[in-house]
Amino acid sequence: MNQFLNQRGQASLGKFSVMHVAVALAVSALTMNAATAQSAAATPEAKADDKLENIVVTAQRREEELQKVPVAITTLSAKDLEQKQIRRLDDMKFEIPNVVVEPATGTSSAAKIFMRGVGTDESLFSADPSVAIYIDDVYIPRVTGALFDMFDITRVEVLRGPQGTLYGRNAPGGAIRYVTAKPTGAEKFEIEGRAGNFHRLDVRASVSTKLADGVDATFGVMSKARDGYLKNLTNGDVVNDEQIYGARGSLGFNIGSTRVTVAGDILRQRSGPQYASGVLDPAAAVRFGRPVNNADGDLLTIQSNLPAGTGRNDLDQSGFSVVTSTDFASLEWRNIVAYRKMDNTLYIDLDGTNATGFHLFQDQRQSQTSYESQLISTGKGPLSWTAGAFFLTEQNDQPTRQDIFATGATNTLAQTVKATAVYGQADYRFSPVWKMTAGIRSSHESKDFSIISVRTTGVEAFRVAKSDSWNNTDWKLGLDAQLTREVLGYVSASTGFKSGGYNGRAGSIAAFTTLRPETVRSYEIGLKTTMADGKWRFNINYFKNDYKDLQLTAFDANGVSNLTNASSAELKGFELETVAQITSNWQINAHLGTLDGKYKNYSAVNNGTFSGKALKQAPKQQYGIGTNYRIRLEGGNVNINAGIKHVGDHYQNLATSEVIKTNAYSLVDGRVAYDAKGGKWSVALWGKNLNNKLYYTGAFDISALGIADAYINVPRTYGVDLRYRFK
Repeated sequence: MNQFLNQRGQASLGKFSVMHVAVALAVSALTMNAATAQSAAATPEAKADDKLENIVVTAQRREEELQKVPVAITTLSAKDLEQKQIRRLDDMKFEIPNVVVEPATGTSSAAKIFMRGVGTDESLFSADPSVAIYIDDVYIPRVTGALFDMFDITRVEVLRGPQGTLYGRNAPGGAIRYVTAKPTGAEKFEIEGRAGNFHRLDVRASVSTKLADGVDATFGVMSKARDGYLKNLTNGDVVNDEQIYGARGSLGFNIGSTRVTVAGDILRQRSGPQYASGVLDPAAAVRFGRPVNNADGDLLTIQSNLPAGTGRNDLDQSGFSVVTSTDFASLEWRNIVAYRKMDNTLYIDLDGTNATGFHLFQDQRQSQTSYESQLISTGKGPLSWTAGAFFLTEQNDQPTRQDIFATGATNTLAQTVKATAVYGQADYRFSPVWKMTAGIRSSHESKDFSIISVRTTGVEAFRVAKSDSWNNTDWKLGLDAQLTREVLGYVSASTGFKSGGYNGRAGSIAAFTTLRPETVRSYEIGLKTTMADGKWRFNINYFKNDYKDLQLTAFDANGVSNLTNASSAELKGFELETVAQITSNWQINAHLGTLDGKYKNYSAVNNGTFSGKALKQAPKQQYGIGTNYRIRLEGGNVNINAGIKHVGDHYQNLATSEVIKTNAYSLVDGRVAYDAKGGKWSVALWGKNLNNKLYYTGAFDISALGIADAYINVPRTYGVDLRYRFK
């Protein structure tokens, strides 16, 4: 197996200090001044396509230039998504500093998101995410179903660090915002197809039109299919396939000074679950003193005793929303009303053997209604502000069963969540240079939770019913300085909050626990610069986050999953993002994230095992370098895009098991496209993971059950894209 994995450790960047920050910022300033001077000596006016595009975001609930927002934000436009081959949420991890996104362990539709070392890798609904996801300002509360495909998307905005005042619910780690295509009345009809190895076949089509005077519409459909890439040696089945269908549509119209947008979406996924491969080849078994469970040393062959086709990860989800925006001259009033539902049936083999060592079944039913009302100032004075109120009701229920060497008891879980909040954030510019930001959010959340456990004999084993509520006030204070038109410096302090909850996988009354809320206090200093007459953008920031009562999931020696307030943690690091327009035809970009963090202050029962160990899902270094080169031809352009992404060593469990550690890896992607003049049609050859690197996206190490297995990324893929625009 070692031929597939990089066993060499990566050099640590060591401890960070205020001196490191000062040196980094000084170097940045000197570099900026040199570049500006060089630009001034060049031609007085640059061509429009020689400069970087001015990016406008709505991350703070209002339209602002990216370089003037004092927050660490990465924005990916529709063009970026295409050129960088970002087709699904987990593809984004290679373009954003200090972010890990993978399928939640064993699933093909749930998202495991860690941002700056903090996140959630439990798909059960009793565990809340630590990174909030929004689709057009509609909050998505569950990780199941959150591994969204990038379909009909205008841009994606990723906000790192706690977003406690404007995105308060479950956003201590950060927030991800999808902005979909809006109905504007522009006429467009295009269709796109993708074919590749593993019998990849994707089709997307979208229409934008004007249905009647004052009524605009968009509509899109997609299908996505791929064969599996793991072979089950037990029965010859090929697993880890994809099969997804979806549609999204929206209508937009005006009623007086109010713009109304009605949107709906539906998705059906019939991909199988993710299967794991044993990680103990003969050499690794000797090294760790464990039995062999991968005799051929091939990570792309597995063993499972599930009959072909019986593993399931069926997902059906849909949503409906109405958004209104009313213009009151110097004030905008925005309302978002939404309803969403999701059904997910999951049956997976977690043990990676041809015995029933650990199988899991769960059948989730989820629904939510939400309403958010916002008042946003639009005047041009020194004061700008946003205020709002948020209401959410969510219901979940599911039977779940863990089969550990035999059919286990069926636990029927149910939970009702009610969350409310009021918030406000204001900016006051008290000079042409200096601006102060202050925000506050008051949250109240209640949960009614129950478990009814029934043994295989039909006899009730135990019953638990619990109700709790939590209140919290988050705040933010910031100061930024527009030092020149091209240079913004900022400092901020902010907090984040994730409410308490319950250990939904408890196998007895004694194992049932109530969790305290998870909180964070974050400090950040940053610099955003645009240099060389708009040709070079260079952003850098340093952060320090202090977490308390982290809600963490771990397996005990018997394979029982426990969700507890295991510890606190301190995390700090640098983040750098830069893009340069070298010529009108050549652009390069790069990013770097460093992270230094350890768990601390464990409870007495956990202290001896975990205290002082590194965080899981927290690589010390992540970086990416990419380039795009355009060759101009008479009939169109050839665009060449290539990138290298690197992720450092990181652990898959709290115990920092070396058996299932993800060793550092690098991936190479490439794409060559011909875009016809006028954008009528295009064709592209593409490849992902061209160096065919295999690494662990998730793993289990439960020695008492004989389990040491890992989930493997998709190997090298390649193919062709075709797109045709009829209008």
